[in-house]
Amino acid sequence: SLRAAGKQATGVEAKFTDATDEAGLAGVAPPAGAAPSTASSAGAPIAAIAVGDVDGDGTDDLFTSTWSAAAGKSIAHLYRVQGGFVRDGTERAKISLPNGASFATFVDYDNDGWLDLFAIGGEGRGHLFRNRGDGTFEDVTAKAGVGDVKGGSKAIFVDLDHDGDLDLLLVGKGPATVYRNNLDGTFTDATASLGLAGLIGAHDVVYGDFDGDGRIDLFAATDHGPILMHNGSSQRFTDVTATSGLAISGGLRTAAVGDYNNDGFLDLFVVSASGEPSLWLNKGDGTFARDNRSSAVISRLRITAGSAKFVDYDNDGWLDLVVGSVSPHGNESGLYLLRNDGTGRFVDRSAVIPAAVRAAGVSAIAVSDADDDGDEDLWLIDGSGAPRFLRNDFGNNHLSLNVELKGLRNGSGKNNAFGIGARLEVRAGEIYQTRVATDRVTHFGLGLHLKADVLRVEWPNGVPQTLYFPGSDESVVEREMLKGSCALAYTWDGKRFRFVTDAMWRSALGMPLGLMAGGAMSAFAPAGASQEYVRIPGDVLQPRDGRYVLQLTEELWETAYADEVKLVAVDHPDSVDVFVDERFVPPGPVKLRLFQVGQRELPLSAIDDRGNDVLAALRESDDVYVSNFTPTKYQGVVEPHDLVMDLGKGAGSAGTYLFLRGWIYPTDASINVALAQQSSIKLAPPSLEVRDAIGQWRTAIGNIGFPSGKDKTMIIDLAGKFPTADHHVRIRTNMQIYWDQAFVARDLADSKTTVTTLQPVSADLHFRGFSRMYRKGGRYGPYWFAYDDLSKESPWRPITGAFTRFGDVLPLLKSPDDMYVVMGPGDEATIQFDASSAKSLPPNWKRDFLLYTDGWIKDSDLNTAFGTTVGPLPFHGVKSYPFASGEAYPTDAQHQRYLKEYDTRVVKRTSAP
Repeated sequence: SLRAAGKQATGVEAKFTDATDEAGLAGVAPPAGAAPSTASSAGAPIAAIAVGDVDGDGTDDLFTSTWSAAAGKSIAHLYRVQGGFVRDGTERAKISLPNGASFATFVDYDNDGWLDLFAIGGEGRGHLFRNRGDGTFEDVTAKAGVGDVKGGSKAIFVDLDHDGDLDLLLVGKGPATVYRNNLDGTFTDATASLGLAGLIGAHDVVYGDFDGDGRIDLFAATDHGPILMHNGSSQRFTDVTATSGLAISGGLRTAAVGDYNNDGFLDLFVVSASGEPSLWLNKGDGTFARDNRSSAVISRLRITAGSAKFVDYDNDGWLDLVVGSVSPHGNESGLYLLRNDGTGRFVDRSAVIPAAVRAAGVSAIAVSDADDDGDEDLWLIDGSGAPRFLRNDFGNNHLSLNVELKGLRNGSGKNNAFGIGARLEVRAGEIYQTRVATDRVTHFGLGLHLKADVLRVEWPNGVPQTLYFPGSDESVVEREMLKGSCALAYTWDGKRFRFVTDAMWRSALGMPLGLMAGGAMSAFAPAGASQEYVRIPGDVLQPRDGRYVLQLTEELWETAYADEVKLVAVDHPDSVDVFVDERFVPPGPVKLRLFQVGQRELPLSAIDDRGNDVLAALRESDDVYVSNFTPTKYQGVVEPHDLVMDLGKGAGSAGTYLFLRGWIYPTDASINVALAQQSSIKLAPPSLEVRDAIGQWRTAIGNIGFPSGKDKTMIIDLAGKFPTADHHVRIRTNMQIYWDQAFVARDLADSKTTVTTLQPVSADLHFRGFSRMYRKGGRYGPYWFAYDDLSKESPWRPITGAFTRFGDVLPLLKSPDDMYVVMGPGDEATIQFDASSAKSLPPNWKRDFLLYTDGWIKDSDLNTAFGTTVGPLPFHGVKSYPFASGEAYPTDAQHQRYLKEYDTRVVKRTSAP
């Protein structure tokens, strides 16, 4: 059995016990003198080891490839770890590696929640085996296109482009290779486009966010020394080694990453080609300084290749180091354990490892709580090429926290299934720790504490999620959360401020269009300012002390650039309702066009594509939405769905319009990138079809557009659209649109109205915080905001740069002059308009409003161009964003004076707890 009884004794030092035989691995080790003549360059027999829960029982299973003297080659085995024993499940699993493997790793490459297996065979080719979820695997190497590893000897799977799936990075003697995951079962060579073609001669590679910008960076130990690659916002890595402070001469062989001094920044342990180990502290900005505090200990180590892992073997909340070494001559072989003393210094505790194991040397290390007792055990490949199991005894004298991340599999597409690459932070009393999720489960020791106080997860897409007082085994399911949309508008309704609409929705500055541009990877959303009118019903905007008061806030992970704000009062007979078309159109000048509606004609019938009667959901604007469609993997894209309505006899004549009210849950920048990489999904904007003379559907309007955000009304001209007296229409799309109301009406263009434009008379910018977010109308309603339920704590990673200083900002909102209010998360601009500027209402009239805004929104999605910074600043007339050659924000004296006077509130990057 892997489990040792009675290990909760206190005051006993943690140690490792060789439990290889107990585990059921007896006989796997080759007999003395039977090791193969073919070996790695470091002298170790070609062998591989990997751990991962392939059967979903919560315990990591074991893959090994070890030398068989009888067969004269390496033999691969998959062992199921169940009930404290390993059982050979190779035959049932149907994993065929005729030449064994020199490297292996478990990975969920297809985001189905089951760990698959990738191996580099003894013959030097890649093999990808898909886990069917029934205990068997299928070889999908040919379909995936990853058989040619191009000389690679080691691989990692991580989301290099932050599009929600795991990409494959292969390193070895030659240039690195990146196979980008298309999430349709195929991979594409993206080495050059990601800027990683210069990564040559790497023996080891590790990853993490070294500079605190939220993106996965890479560190490689190469023949030429260290290489540190920074991941930028343009899906391209840049070599920043020269400025990193990593002054290491000569080649490197081994690397490990971990925050061993618990300051919130990822540090490094490396071993040179000559066997000299060293520690490097991250200074908090992605640069490093050599840490000599433990030099007296680690200088005694002489290591040849092998493997290194940070592991908290005694659960005290401080990362320790396990280092394996194997030498061609055996005189440098060993397994070293360096214990962290709680200050970031290390002491040699190798003596707690059995002497026979230390003498045998180690070429590979895998870490897992194999016996499920709350401490981390070690699986090894020793110097002879045999697997060994070292059980951790008494490491659980201190308690621990195991965190398993679970990304949403449907309706999201934002993160990989196990959150690989996520940043995890834990606070337990005085102990703070941070980890990078590299496996299914991330382990934290808690020291003398019974449980953690708080767990914070920053998912690979940058979105945070916080849990207070997590359990000892905590599964964190990705929370569906709106992270970007638009500025939010609240109005005074006579009693309180209430959320009424989102603004500047037509701007998506720096957003890659991907699927919306036919799959073009380099196409970005139009860069022009959003210029739009949105309707505000009069009953939700009442005077307060003689003024109409608007609160314009930024509460999501984005930057707003508000250049002009006006309020338009529209007075009209109370027998008439007034609308504007609020469908999405690309940025550009907009002309005010009012639609005046008297009598409304409701559809005679309405069904969805499954024949369900949905007429009741469309009769009123009542937050009951047509919602019975099937999600895909991705937010914003669903299975094709229809809305079929009989609009009645009055539809189709001159001056008649279809009014459709609803909301859209859009994709985001990273989803657009992911969708552009595969061919199985094509975006279909809503189309309007009618029946011809033989009853067949034909397209009348190929693209009727979609609502500009939350609860917006689209107005569609029906004149001349029907070839027969049959006035059924079919609206078909695969966009995630929820319809709330539909009716047909004539535009009463001759009805009297009085339109008064109100300029702001006061505008004050200040920090307010974050309103509670909820789903209006239930699970299918849009995200809505409770103004009076406020948090001052930002959930978002900081956006860096110069925002507009707090105080009076009225001069910045009066005209579209590229001198605007730059707002970040938590900011609020209180904008007031003189209510007396609008004339008193005649009898039997009422007043509604239109909010006009001119400005930009740039969300901070990790795939938005410059999304995590305020700059570069947009301006009217800009052709593209990122800027085209020669484009730049105005440099004249007036605009430069504006920057110096107003944009002085600088936010810097922070990564510490």
